[in-house]
Amino acid sequence: MMIYDLTILSLLPNTLGAVMPILPQTYRQFSSTGTSLGAFACEFGTLNRFAFLTAYETIEALTQERARLMTEENPYGIGQYLGGVSTAAFKPLAFAKPIVPGTYGPFYEFRTYTLAPFGLAETEEAWSKIIDRRHAMSPLLTNMASIEDGPQKMVHIWPYATIEARMAARAEASKEGIWPPPGGSGKLTNLQSELFVATAFSDLK
Repeated sequence: MMIYDLTILSLLPNTLGAVMPILPQTYRQFSSTGTSLGAFACEFGTLNRFAFLTAYETIEALTQERARLMTEENPYGIGQYLGGVSTAAFKPLAFAKPIVPGTYGPFYEFRTYTLAPFGLAETEEAWSKIIDRRHAMSPLLTNMASIEDGPQKMVHIWPYATIEARMAARAEASKEGIWPPPGGSGKLTNLQSELFVATAFSDLK
């Protein structure tokens, strides 16, 4: 089973100009044991943040990379510009297809839902009933559940060519009665949506 790591690098104010020329190298060297899939800049949400999505074939490979990060003084090459770093590991839900690099965006909506204890199974089942119809309206990049300590989160990522395409797909899904997924909200305790834009060097465009 593939494991996905989502790392958020938060920059200090007024450092974007200095960081942007460095980020392509940060992305290329992001992980020694995983495969970089995408790098995205937050457009709507908390600003000055970049999301890096990395795939690992095993938990052991991810653990090895986490250990490396703990021993390096400046693993991302932008330490003097960083205001914070957050990392989270995820497993894809049963109906989620493997993430394949390509051009789907450039807009990527990251929706993060916090689940009540033991709420994943019920939520996943409800989603599985409608996901093919929703995917036909606009493709789902992935839907994944966190596998680390703390309240479990479900992150689903939706790429769109335009903002208007996002609005049209969501309106169609709501009209068809499949969005939100019927029965899929009962175990959700918090819902967050942020819009990111793929960087020029990202493998997911």
